[in-house]
Amino acid sequence: MFDVELQFLSVRIQLFEFGPTRSARCRWILQEAGLPFESIDHGPEAIGSDELRAVHPLGKLPAAIIDGEPLFESTAITTAIADLVPEKGLVGKSGTRARALHDQWTSFALSELDAWSWSSAINTFVLPEEQRLDNVHEQNRELFRRAATVLDEFLGDVDYLVDNRFSATDVNVGYAVNAGRSRGWLDGFDHLNEYLDRLIARPACPLPA
Repeated sequence: MFDVELQFLSVRIQLFEFGPTRSARCRWILQEAGLPFESIDHGPEAIGSDELRAVHPLGKLPAAIIDGEPLFESTAITTAIADLVPEKGLVGKSGTRARALHDQWTSFALSELDAWSWSSAINTFVLPEEQRLDNVHEQNRELFRRAATVLDEFLGDVDYLVDNRFSATDVNVGYAVNAGRSRGWLDGFDHLNEYLDRLIARPACPLPA
């Protein structure tokens, strides 16, 4: 075990982050993994900077450098971090059913939850006011809630999404669920709200209560 710990501690991880962004996913999994990392947080001014574009071609947060290799997209980073500490069981091994379910629920969160909450976000405070669309919010809410229904039903029988134990999958999905709850879109989803409360109760979770 001592040799394994030395191996992982020798991995240098730099995280380009800013609290309100999806970098919260990356910080969360790093803390769950117990891995040291260098935080590079220059606030919102970092977005689009030359320094960040050297890691993420769109200059967006989050981004990471792991042992000198750039990596972007929050769920790719969380999965890569989880893979660094297999003894923690934070993600299934490649080729296993658990890994396939991780990929399934992560993809579901990005396409069926994140997409709609982000559409409302960019049309509320991200884009300049003259570029915002006013007629997307109700549709975004309904599409988000359609996907939330699937998760709510699934979580009626289990506490967590893969093998009924906390994993990187819950980090990825939990962030997306919380984004919807912050917009008031989780009314009536008792199982999903209880699931999110379980995640927020974890000491490493950076999501607001």
